Amino acid sequence: MSLSSEYFMPTTKGNPHGSRFYSSRSCLRSHRDLNSAIQPVPIRPQTLNLSEKAISSIDYALHHGWAQSTLTNYGSAVDRFLAFCSSEGVPPEFQLPANEFVLCAFAASSAGIHAGSTARNNIAALKAWHIAQNAQWNGSSRLHYVLAGVERLAPQSTKRPPRPPINAVMLRALYDALDFSNSRDVVVFAAACVAFWGQCRLGEILPTSSLPNACKHLPTRRHISRSSRNQRSTTLRLPRTKTKVSGEDVVLVTQSKPIDPRTALEMHLIANRCGDTAPLFAYRSGPNGAVILTKAKFLERCNEIWKQCGYPRTTGHSFRIGGTTELLLAGVSPDVVKAMGRWSSDVFHKYWRSLEDLAPLHAEFIN
Repeated sequence: MSLSSEYFMPTTKGNPHGSRFYSSRSCLRSHRDLNSAIQPVPIRPQTLNLSEKAISSIDYALHHGWAQSTLTNYGSAVDRFLAFCSSEGVPPEFQLPANEFVLCAFAASSAGIHAGSTARNNIAALKAWHIAQNAQWNGSSRLHYVLAGVERLAPQSTKRPPRPPINAVMLRALYDALDFSNSRDVVVFAAACVAFWGQCRLGEILPTSSLPNACKHLPTRRHISRSSRNQRSTTLRLPRTKTKVSGEDVVLVTQSKPIDPRTALEMHLIANRCGDTAPLFAYRSGPNGAVILTKAKFLERCNEIWKQCGYPRTTGHSFRIGGTTELLLAGVSPDVVKAMGRWSSDVFHKYWRSLEDLAPLHAEFIN
């Protein structure tokens, strides 16, 4: 397999990946090291000479083209591909750019073992790796059908049932069991109501750790505002979301008490005065001052209560799909729910729950 030197100029003889990549496969685990590991091979058209500044700016922008969590997952997938190539004796020149037959073989290695989504995610990671390396991508129609075959051959054990959504009854159970003389329970309830009615991903409002760096893209108290046209809604500005680096707005409207998100948020802000620049869901904890509510601590407290009520263990995304389902079941127009939840059209329908209940609301007796 050969490619024109106009497009590919290996940095290391016999190794089109460059020596840096093979120096430490473990470096693919972290965000910073993955950026270094997948740094594009200095491949430039021989007829065009750009300044080093221009080339560096491309590298800099490219390294920020993927979210940190995505890079971590993709790095692991590239590791798996390289291990597969090693076990099959695939020569380096057929690994990057990956030969079409090798891609199909790697995808097919998941047949009867893994879920189809696992194979598709692995291939998506390899495609991103090729983009970062400025290498030709040799995906094909055959690869498409191999992935479809892996999907059909996935063992039953890999097919997880849909995650159960949170519902308003569960929020009421939280309210009944939490201790509102405890500042931590106050913030837990506020976060639950905002995540549910605002159709939020938990990662948009709660950090994975209490380290300052983990909170830099999360909302603070300054990101809350009331509508300038009426007093019937509260807007929470999310500085950054999974799909919008520039951020998005969450509009909270009044609901029946005691699970009204606006009231719950107001209770929290009064009980936990932490300053305008503090993370929105920080709370007071005695002499220790402000403590940041993390995603893990939040879910731990919620599941502790719900387990006692007989509910299955829930995950963070259950709040988002739960809020969506609750609004749809209440008869709110799907277009309004979609806009309020900041859903893209395809994903929006994927996460609908209780379709047997929704269908009569919108399609019964149409003729």
